[in-house]
Amino acid sequence: MAAAEQEQFYALLGNLLSPDNAVRKQAEETYETIPGPSKITYLLQAIRNNATPEEARQMAAVLLRRLLSSAFEEVYPALSPEDQTSVKSELLLFIQIEVQSTMRKKICDIVAELARNLLDEEGNNQWPEVLKFLFDSVSSQDVGLREAALHIFWNFPGIFGNQQQHYLEVIKRMLVQCMQDQEHPSIKTLSARAAAAFVLANELNAPLLKHFADLLPGILQALNDSCYQNDDSVLKSLVEIADSVPKYLRPHLEATLQLTLKLCADTSLSNMQRQLALEVIVALSETAAAMLRKHTNIIAQAIPQMLAMMVDLEEDEDWANADELADDDFDSNAVAGESALDRMACGLGGKLVLPMIKEHIMQMLQNPPAGCEHLQNLFGIKGFFIKEVLLRSWANRTPCCWLLR
Repeated sequence: MAAAEQEQFYALLGNLLSPDNAVRKQAEETYETIPGPSKITYLLQAIRNNATPEEARQMAAVLLRRLLSSAFEEVYPALSPEDQTSVKSELLLFIQIEVQSTMRKKICDIVAELARNLLDEEGNNQWPEVLKFLFDSVSSQDVGLREAALHIFWNFPGIFGNQQQHYLEVIKRMLVQCMQDQEHPSIKTLSARAAAAFVLANELNAPLLKHFADLLPGILQALNDSCYQNDDSVLKSLVEIADSVPKYLRPHLEATLQLTLKLCADTSLSNMQRQLALEVIVALSETAAAMLRKHTNIIAQAIPQMLAMMVDLEEDEDWANADELADDDFDSNAVAGESALDRMACGLGGKLVLPMIKEHIMQMLQNPPAGCEHLQNLFGIKGFFIKEVLLRSWANRTPCCWLLR
């Protein structure tokens, strides 16, 4: 490749990052005219060149991943076998020599995308070197390489293809070992996310879910630790499991529910984290109602948390008279609490939930939470407002609305 051509491409990358819409649009149009195989060559060179501005290198990595994702069949087979081998070797080498954590993750994203596309219809992995790289890296003393291996596995948990059953014990040992790493919180967090992704990718494989059930305590510990490090990524993974693979939680359901209740009640955490913790319980009420009904103690503890969120309002005398929510209210605790209460009642049934709601509302009316001394006025005389809210929420969806009469 001519040096002049590569320099022109560097300039193009810079223009793709331009805040000027006209400049950026022109750069995008020019980029689209470059043949796919040439794009791979130019982008790899930009990633390789440490003299390139970091922002441009990251843009090159993002573009290469997108190219492999959207046009793999058009661009990759057009490379010669030698060039294909070179691309695979260079990407693995880049991970090992890259010093910037953010850039390394973006290169891992490329590796995961390429590995995904190199898995044929029979599940044969046509890139065996990437599996060796994973095994070598996850056992490395270099924390960056261990993070890289876990990041690739999290991104593409099906990377072992039809050899997955053969490597099952190795995968499990790898995840357990990483989740026990007390010195490096990032390793614990990534391994918990990778374990959750693996479970989600194998949601229909009941024997595998059972075999990996003993990883859940480690996931929960990593979840608790990461939340207090202002990281909600593991918590989001648990929400996905509750929504898609609730049966995986059954062996440790009590511990899962107790932890999420604790996090929901902890006002030192962000509102989003508390809402996500509550979402785990609410999702289970929808996806595994029979399983959750056996834990009435949890339901009884969750309801006051929802009610407390519902009255977590900024002082506004006209709030109760507003017909529509402001845009910034949709992610508020008040809206999240109301939605959660509604969904849990629909999921578990009003006969179970309503008596608990009424009990706690009466307690709240008699002893308003701190900062909510106006609660009686908010709810209205003799609980009229409460009745109207519940009727509106459950009308035509639960057979026990008559209990409110």
